[in-house]
Amino acid sequence: TVAAGGNVSDTATLSGGSAPAGTVTFSLYGPGNTTCTGTAIFTSTQTVAGNGPVTSANFATTAPGAYNWVATYSGDANNAAAGGACGDANESVTVTPAAPTIVTHASPSVAAGGSLTDTATIAAGFNPIGKVTFTLFGPNDATCTGVAIFTSTETVTGNGNITSAAFTADAVGTYQFMASYTGDANNGAVATSCGEPNESVAVTVAVPTLVTAASTPVAAGGTISDTATLAGGVSPAGTITFDAYGPSDATCALTPVFTSMVSVTGNGSYPSGPFVASAAGTYNFVATYSGDANNSMVTTACTD
Repeated sequence: TVAAGGNVSDTATLSGGSAPAGTVTFSLYGPGNTTCTGTAIFTSTQTVAGNGPVTSANFATTAPGAYNWVATYSGDANNAAAGGACGDANESVTVTPAAPTIVTHASPSVAAGGSLTDTATIAAGFNPIGKVTFTLFGPNDATCTGVAIFTSTETVTGNGNITSAAFTADAVGTYQFMASYTGDANNGAVATSCGEPNESVAVTVAVPTLVTAASTPVAAGGTISDTATLAGGVSPAGTITFDAYGPSDATCALTPVFTSMVSVTGNGSYPSGPFVASAAGTYNFVATYSGDANNSMVTTACTD
């Protein structure tokens, strides 16, 4: 028995001959031709040089199934012809589907909002075709028992690498990929399991940016404010807190003279509340975004 694509051969043992010469012709039928009718799919004629074993050439199988050999001795001037019959004992060879392997490797860790992919490498298949389906679980579904959050089915055109479509991961956590190959007429199915090496991807918090612009100079008694622009966040929520430090606090080390908090509902620009600056001098604003489950905290510096 061999897997599809493997070699088969036949050996005939000639005995009782008187210094036999001539040839032995080996004919192979199949797959599935149990009566050896029609044209043989392969023949091999070998020279006889006396009693003993004679072996055919190899035949590379092309499909699973049952193959049958028939061997015929030609005879010579001193020996009669002899031959086997279809279905003789030890003359049937079972060719099984090939057993390919699949090894997978997911993409590296990314920040929230980044893309995840998985690559499967199929090897030892016999001209494999069919499909590879990639299934993604998470975040934080370590046993892959929940509902898959993403699937990608890709076409197989031989041994080698197949890469899934990309998935945008908006939530922090650990994601798990699994991959399964359907198999085909010549190749068995094969799949990875949950938690295999190189199949988990850590998605970390996104690191947004915060850029601020204070209002223009005013005379004492006028109103000042600050505007913060949040960018690069993944559906950011939370708050932005504006702290204003007075004209005698150039390093923003004392208690703020004014604080204003606004809610964040996504990337964009957020103005602080107004502050009436009753004393002349330079005021410094510091803005702090609180962060949320998928975005890290970020703050500006004094005297930005």
